[in-house]
This record gives sequence, C-alpha cells and structure tokens, in this order.
Amino acid sequence: MNKCITILFFTALGALAVHAQSIDSLQKVLSTLKDSARVDCLNNLSYEYTLSGKKQPAEYYADLAYGDSKKLNYTHGIAVSFSRKAHIARKFYDDFVKSEEMAKTSLHWFKKTSDKAEYDNMFNYLMDALFAQSKFDEATHYLEESYSVARQSGDTLKILNALQRIYAISRLSGNYEKSFLFTQQAYDLALKANNKIWVTNTLYNMAQLYMLVEDYPAALSYFRKVIEIDDSETRNERIINQNDIWFKMEFAEVFSHLNKFDSAWHYYNLYKPTNENSMLMRIYRVSTGECYYLEKKYLRALENFHPGLAEHKKLNDRNEIMRTLLDISMTYLALNNNLETLKYGWEGLEIALQTRAKRFIREGYQILSIVYDRLHQTDSANFYFRQYVTMKDSVLNDQTKGKFIAYNYEQKIAFVNKEKEIQRAKLEKEALVRKILVAGITGILLLGIFIFRNITLKRKNEKQRLEHELELQQIENAKAKAEFQQQATELEMQALRAQMNPHFIFNSLNSINRFILQNNRAQASEYLTKFSRLIRLILQNSQEPLITLESELESLRLYLELEAVRFDHHFEF
Repeated sequence: MNKCITILFFTALGALAVHAQSIDSLQKVLSTLKDSARVDCLNNLSYEYTLSGKKQPAEYYADLAYGDSKKLNYTHGIAVSFSRKAHIARKFYDDFVKSEEMAKTSLHWFKKTSDKAEYDNMFNYLMDALFAQSKFDEATHYLEESYSVARQSGDTLKILNALQRIYAISRLSGNYEKSFLFTQQAYDLALKANNKIWVTNTLYNMAQLYMLVEDYPAALSYFRKVIEIDDSETRNERIINQNDIWFKMEFAEVFSHLNKFDSAWHYYNLYKPTNENSMLMRIYRVSTGECYYLEKKYLRALENFHPGLAEHKKLNDRNEIMRTLLDISMTYLALNNNLETLKYGWEGLEIALQTRAKRFIREGYQILSIVYDRLHQTDSANFYFRQYVTMKDSVLNDQTKGKFIAYNYEQKIAFVNKEKEIQRAKLEKEALVRKILVAGITGILLLGIFIFRNITLKRKNEKQRLEHELELQQIENAKAKAEFQQQATELEMQALRAQMNPHFIFNSLNSINRFILQNNRAQASEYLTKFSRLIRLILQNSQEPLITLESELESLRLYLELEAVRFDHHFEF
C-alpha cells in the first residue's frame, strides 16, 4: 500500500502523486487487512480524505491509525499518523503552530525507524510551517540535512524538492542571487525530466523573484509562460497544495505595480474566493488592499488590511503579519495619522528585525524616519533615516545581484572571467606604475639627502673657516669687520636653510607617497614637478651671496603651493 507522494507546500512547490488509490478501493480492502497493513491503509485513507477536502473523516482515520499503531508498537505507523495530522492542521485550519508541532513529533518517530516511506511528506509539512512562521534559521538547519541526503541518494525528485526549499528560504531572507541560482538548477532538472508540473512551478518561482527585484515586466512574462503551459492537471496541483490563490493574487499584483489598475481589478474580480469566510480571503484582502494603496484609495485599503491582519494573527502567519502591519503603517502615514503609523510601524519592524527580512526592515526604517521627521523629533528621524539608507543600499545590492544571476548563466561566467582578466591586467599595470614611481621617489630621496648633507657640511666648514679668519682680523678697520659680520650672517642663514630643507623634503616625499598609495597619479606628478623646481631654486640660490627678489618670491610661491596641497588647501595665501 506504499505510495510515492511528495507534497511541497510553500511558495510554488508542486505535488506529485503516483498510483494513488481511490477512497472506495481503500475502504473495500480495509476490512481484509490486519496489524501494520491495516494501519497503512488507515493512514492512506486519511490522506485521500484530506486531498478530497473532507476534514472529519481525514481526522478520524488519522486518529484511528495512531491508536492502532500504539497498540501494535508500530513506530512507522505512528510517525505517518502524526504526518497526516500535520497535513490536516495546514489544509483545513491553516494552523502553522500545530502543523509544526505534529510534524516535529512525526520526525521524532521517523528517527526511530528505518522505514522512511512518507518521510518526505512530513518534511514538507515541517518546512511549510517553519517558513510561514519566519523560523528561517531552524528551517535552514533541517534543509541542510535534507539537501545532503538528497544528493547522496541521486534521486532527481528529492534533489528538486531540496533545491525548491532552499530557493524559498533564500527568497524570503533576501538572498535573491542564491534564489535565482537554485531555481535555475531546479528548472533545468524539470526540463530534463520533462515534467510539466515541475516546469510550471519553477517558472512561477522565477516570476516571484522578478517581482522581488522589482522587474515587473519580466515577472509578467514568466507568469504568462506558466499560464501558457497551464492545464487542469497543473492548476489542480496548485489547488491541492493551496498555492493557487497565491499565484492568482501575485499575477494580479504585477499589473498594479505596472499601474495597469484596470487589468489588476479584472483579475482580482475573476480570482476572488467564492466563500467570504474562507481562509483564502485573508490573502485576497491584503493583496487588494495593496492595490487600493497604490491607487491612493487609502480608506478602502484599510478596510481590507485590518480583516486580513486579524486572520493572519489567528494563524500566526508571521510573514504575512509583518507584511500587512507595514502596509497598514504606510497607509496611515499617507493619511497623516502619525500615532497609528508609529503603532503599526513599530510592530511590523520588530518582526522584520527578528526574522532578518531586509526588504521589510527597509520599509520599517523608512516609515519611522518620515513620521519622526513630521513630529520634529530630529534625532530619531536622523537615526532611522541613516538605518533606512543602509538597509536600502543592502536591499538594492541584493536585487542587483539577483538581476545579474537571472541572465544566461554561461554568458555571465564568460563575462565575469573577462572582467577579471581586464581587472587583473589593470591592477598589474597600476602596480608597475607604482613601482616605477616609488623607485623614482626613493632615488630622489637618496639624492636629496646626499646633496643636502654635502651642502650642510660645506656651509659648516666654511662658517668655521670664516669665523677663524674673523678672529685674526679683529684688529682691522670697522668696515672690514662689518663686511665680515655680514658674510657670517648670510652664511648662518644658508646653514639654517640647509638644516631645515631635509625636514621639508621628508614631508614632501611623504605627501607624494600618499598620493601614489591613493592611486592619484596626476596629483603625485604635479606635486613632484613643483618639488623638483623648488629644490633646483634652493640649490642655485645657495651658491649665491645675493639673490633677486623675483627668485626669492618664486621659491616662496612654490613652497606655499606645496604646503597648501599637503594640507588639502586648508589655508589661502
């Protein structure tokens, strides 16, 4: 009675049932079965009734299977019965908390048995519940285990399921690059297997991703690709797995983002759930509320948002709670109701921060920055504006990465390799230029040190010689003494200039080195040219007892220009 069934409940994951037995045939053979075979049949009946939308018999047979399994100590039967209860909690009640609890209990029992039939179903229910409650870290822990097992098994279906799960978690956490990559791999597998349901699911995934990176024309294109392939089989799979309402609402949302509101309302009216009390209405209300918001019909938007939020909270669907809270906050912001804006904005941002959903964190920071600015609370407004800008850049970076990976993978690899080659050649060229400049500056530095050392020693020796001659000529007339004193003074000034020049040279060379390290070759070249002219003037002037005013002014001008550049023009002269 074993069946090969895999059900994927979150985002666009499809369902595949092979050799499914009808309820009638199961009922007929039930009375002939005993022990574990009877338990398996009871669990299968519960599953078939769940798919048929019959809650009471589905619950009845799941409970019956659990009771008989306990009596027989049939571990696998217990594990499957809890898996069925997780399915029922999700299917009929949208109770993610209970579905998680039942799935974890099922996992506990599966670990005690080597019989892993129905294990994949249980794992899908668990992922669905964790995903809906934004428990991404915990979901990732289970996913790593699942993906590793899938790759080891070589089972295409299991690998596809694992890829789809990773896609879903990456998508909501904002890693669009990873999401595109994994859904492309899943799409390739679906094409290779020639499985229509898998193909439509992965195309739907691509449409969702293009919506998240705000490329709405591309998203619409992928939605239409799904519709072109769609038939009763693919639509029925979405209905079974409760993804059909999401597909329809997101398809209509694309038109509203493209400002094609007539088309959006055409599809909203076409896809509106027939039962006003249906759990599906919560999704419809929030989606249409966002359309009203884009049309600036804010009061109509609130009329839809609040009932939708109430239903989300009953089910603890934290992803939708977070989304709707921020929708309401933005609507009150548009209505200039600062108090309500803060109330719902804070609550939505708190959940977004807990789940690390960057797209919603960005919206929360933006809302708070605007409302605090309105309230003239400048410090808070500036703080949240800075947080908003940072998160906005991060989301934009994620979107850019996602858009990049979305294009042809082989072309992208070739493009990246080409860019790397160009960048490497550019870096090598820049490194060579830096080496040449550093070598040149080092040579100038050594030459400058040598020249000024010689000048200093020469002036020192000359001064000592003249001072000695001055002592011998003290008996000469006053005129000779005055001339000698004047020469000594001039030599002292030259010696002082010679002593100060090395300090100035080291500063100048450090500035040139800084420009080189900053890769500012033009500034380094200009600085080096002026520095060379100044050194040449100093050397020429040091050889003359008298210099012209023009030469002195030229030296001062070059010196001040160099100092101005070194201090980033913080003074004028």
